[in-house]
Amino acid sequence: MIKKLAPVGLILAIACQGGGDGVGPVGVSSDISTMAVGEVRVLSASDIQTGIDLSSTSSARDYVIIVGNTNTQHDVVANYVVRADVTTGGSFGISAPSDLSAQVSTPSGQIPLARTSQQAVDNKVRSFERKNLVLRSASDPFGSSRFSARRSIQTPSGAAFTIPVPGDRINVKVPDGNSTDLCNNYFTTQAVVASVSSKAILVVDTLDGPPLGLFTQQDMDSFTTEFDNITYPTDASYYNTPTDIDGNGHVIIMFTGQINKLTPPNTNGGFVGGFFFAGDMFPPVDQGGGKGSFCPQSNQAEIFYLLSPDPTGRFGNVRTTASVRQATRGTVAHEFQHMINAGNRYQNPAVSHFESTWLDEGLAHFAEDAVGRVQRGFTDLQTLTYADLLPCSPCSEANDFNAFFFQNLARLTDWMDKPDKFSPMSDLADTSLATRGAAWAILRYAADNYSNGNPRAFTKKLAAGPDTGVKNFSAATGASIDTLVAGWLVSMYADHLGVSGLDAKYQYRSYNFRNVMPPVAKSVLGQTTATYPLAVRGIGSGSDNISATNRSGTGTFYRLSVAANSGAKNVKVLDSSGNVASFSGEHVYVLRVQ
Repeated sequence: MIKKLAPVGLILAIACQGGGDGVGPVGVSSDISTMAVGEVRVLSASDIQTGIDLSSTSSARDYVIIVGNTNTQHDVVANYVVRADVTTGGSFGISAPSDLSAQVSTPSGQIPLARTSQQAVDNKVRSFERKNLVLRSASDPFGSSRFSARRSIQTPSGAAFTIPVPGDRINVKVPDGNSTDLCNNYFTTQAVVASVSSKAILVVDTLDGPPLGLFTQQDMDSFTTEFDNITYPTDASYYNTPTDIDGNGHVIIMFTGQINKLTPPNTNGGFVGGFFFAGDMFPPVDQGGGKGSFCPQSNQAEIFYLLSPDPTGRFGNVRTTASVRQATRGTVAHEFQHMINAGNRYQNPAVSHFESTWLDEGLAHFAEDAVGRVQRGFTDLQTLTYADLLPCSPCSEANDFNAFFFQNLARLTDWMDKPDKFSPMSDLADTSLATRGAAWAILRYAADNYSNGNPRAFTKKLAAGPDTGVKNFSAATGASIDTLVAGWLVSMYADHLGVSGLDAKYQYRSYNFRNVMPPVAKSVLGQTTATYPLAVRGIGSGSDNISATNRSGTGTFYRLSVAANSGAKNVKVLDSSGNVASFSGEHVYVLRVQ
């Protein structure tokens, strides 16, 4: 649900004066003509009661103005109009820069929701967990007794779990991903063990899975080897050691046709690669004494359910063994973060809630990037260009790009195309790819600039909690949400643009987005010419009257270019009645570009 403030119509009014005296106060904060190139100024409503001043100068100036909304409530929306008025006596005179071309935000109704079956199923699973799997006991609000209660049900017999060997069969209950009640609607089956490594047990559904003859032992072992050598140690180093509910020291990875059935028959494009379900960590029966939830479906084990090879289209779509192997690499990296995050919260008596959806998904998308970096031999903070990510095609590096990098960049493109409509901290993380792209990007920005050079320690703090969402994010960074959003929004414009004098905190360390994003945007948005996809509107033409919205946690980008000796100007942020606007979380960020 979108929560709105009392109706507010904001007007960014730009008036040009014939002389050198601005209408507003000429001071350190409000007179942006005193800013040096590369300086960033953060202005609150109290700083600009009579507007932002641009005194007349003898040189041309170029500014980016970001109207920001850092209200800590999710999805608070301000509706406003950007109006530029130029009176006789001055001229803006500088043509709009090339990065302003074709960058008009679309109406808020045109929201790119989850485009893939995978996203939709993941949303359903995470939503069910948060609504139906209770971490805090009603009779024990501080959770002091549940740790021992949970640990006690890991190995009911008191004996150590025997690790199976290839050829063994195990009983598994597969949650029905099409159901709205995953704890009570599930499929009971047997799975045959196909490969066992130091950290993984790979099994194949015997009722709704592929014939084992589809796999060579090399196929199976390569899957578990990548999990052992790349995915497991990387995710563990970023998010903490996973739990071991069943006491076997392994994660079960299951190929099952029940996942294939979640993608409609004859589907081209999006598909479900698999999922993790936190219900598998809960006891299958009520423990009594008000000690939290139980889940009849539970396998009481760390387990993933993955897409199965299906060369004949038995489950509705043809899936070769090679395509399944490739398509599930990023899925495992993503879902393993969910497993670690949920498991550690499950076993921590100080934790009362699963992580907020936006932050949990942002961390899971971050895991894709982290595993991809290790796979390719990049360092955690290596500044990647497009040529680093995709040096050739076809080649093995292209497989890594598609498995671990492209989806994050595509989702970020969706946000950059409509930054005013989406926030990284939005409840729309359930359905919006753009929100997920923004969540990944702001986490990437924070890891680059607020981790003291150690992004793994930073993400471990986030995964540990015990807080959730914005409170957890601010605590891990040691910065207010106002500071984080300001730095992130400015960085999304200024990153590797070469603005002289710009503080390093307004740059990404891990990516050169000015280099990476244009070719990705060309593919995602269907651009004729590859351009940086951030939507920026030019203001000051004398005829602008632009309706827009601004969701809490994000901002709207405008560029103001002024000619030399063009006269003094004044910028006001007004409500629909023409009064100075003042709303919770209101900030205006100004960057002098040149």
